[in-house]
Amino acid sequence: MPAVPRVDRIKTIYSAAKSLNFGWRFTDFLKTPAYNGVSRYVPQLHRITFRFCKQSEASVGVRNFIEHRLLDYAARTPSVVVYTQPVRNNSPQIRAEYGNGRIIQLCAKGMSMEDVERDVNLLYSRSGLPVVKLESLQSAATPSVQGEWTPMTWISPRLNSATLPDPQFSEHKTSDVTATEYLLEQQKRVQEQQ
Repeated sequence: MPAVPRVDRIKTIYSAAKSLNFGWRFTDFLKTPAYNGVSRYVPQLHRITFRFCKQSEASVGVRNFIEHRLLDYAARTPSVVVYTQPVRNNSPQIRAEYGNGRIIQLCAKGMSMEDVERDVNLLYSRSGLPVVKLESLQSAATPSVQGEWTPMTWISPRLNSATLPDPQFSEHKTSDVTATEYLLEQQKRVQEQQ
């Protein structure tokens, strides 16, 4: 007998798949958090929680990270609250909570201490915004009035009709005054004013 699709579960499955972070599904322009503080930088990571088992082999990497490296991370970023939760017979998890309300959970089962450190670095440096495929490499949704910059922007148009190699275009481009000469002139002016 052929399988009949359950219509009552399609909406639930679709809405659950929408919350997953697939790069092929969502595209957007590059963004920065708008709530980043007025007079100082506010880190987006607010809380990080390590859940691990004290006796499980799968939690060895997380336990080693907590023993050897966690105090350094906590001292470097005093604005981030660090929790460690020993839970029996559970797979280890790293849970990060960001300022925009987003929660990211990573399974750390069977990871080494270096892998856990790499993932913690990733969680510390993220903004909490979802990972999306970028629409363009520009950071603005509207294109520039001036157009894109190219390396050929300020090159002389005489270069188009010249036969190369031409001694005029082969000479090294430098300013008329070198930095050393400029500093010596400034020093002379200061001495003359005194």
